[in-house]
Amino acid sequence: MAAPLYGLLLVGGKSTRMGQDKAQLIYRDDQPEWIRLHSLLSEHCEKSFLSHRADQEFGVDAIIDPAEGPLCAIHAAQQAHPHARWLVIACDLPLLESPTIAELIASSTRDNQATSYRSRVDHRAEPLCAIYEPSSAEAISQAVKNGSRCPRKVLETIDTKLIVLKSPHALDNANSPADTLEVRSHLTHSRMSKTITVRYFAQLRELAGCDEESVTTDSVTSSGLYEELKSRHAFPHKQKQLMLAINDDFSDWATPLKAGDEVVFIPPVAGG
Repeated sequence: MAAPLYGLLLVGGKSTRMGQDKAQLIYRDDQPEWIRLHSLLSEHCEKSFLSHRADQEFGVDAIIDPAEGPLCAIHAAQQAHPHARWLVIACDLPLLESPTIAELIASSTRDNQATSYRSRVDHRAEPLCAIYEPSSAEAISQAVKNGSRCPRKVLETIDTKLIVLKSPHALDNANSPADTLEVRSHLTHSRMSKTITVRYFAQLRELAGCDEESVTTDSVTSSGLYEELKSRHAFPHKQKQLMLAINDDFSDWATPLKAGDEVVFIPPVAGG
């Protein structure tokens, strides 16, 4: 008998950077994201579950998230239904739509242990829009026992099929207020091209190969701009590791960019 495809929507995170529950945010159709994404899973999966903490309640079928990271949530689902194939998505993907899920499913095969999209930012596996086959369970269980909390690292150690994302922004995360501005600009088609001067220091300067460059971008915020440049120059730093200045003033990542702005990304000092 063929293994059934079950869906798992991860909603158990604390949404610390966002400052409010990401699963309850509304971007379109007057629906909280958890309802929209749960409906998408239900279109494609025999059964769909939410993975949420014990102190949460959504009123739909759920598998309790141990609240120890996404890998543990996936492990809990595999333990609950060991014969299922699991299509796992995160609740912070407001640009994810049905065709992207359909392409992932169509590309998957049980000859592999998992199927994942390749990130447009760093070209590594996207673990939270991926299919985990039953054959991945042993590796995931062992990783959890070893204290790992990162599903991406597991995908990089097992037989994972990586596929190209046809819609480049479909898996853009919305983890912060700056990210929501970028997402809403995509949804309202209000993105406008502008030219920004970017200056680099320390390791960023070495990786970019220049002190400054003129960048034409349609990103709305410095957050979106940095993710573009991170992909282009293979910057290793997360935004939280950097300081940001716009026009010589320290600034917030959600500050809207204007044509002619000068943006400076300041990495940690050596040893920091």
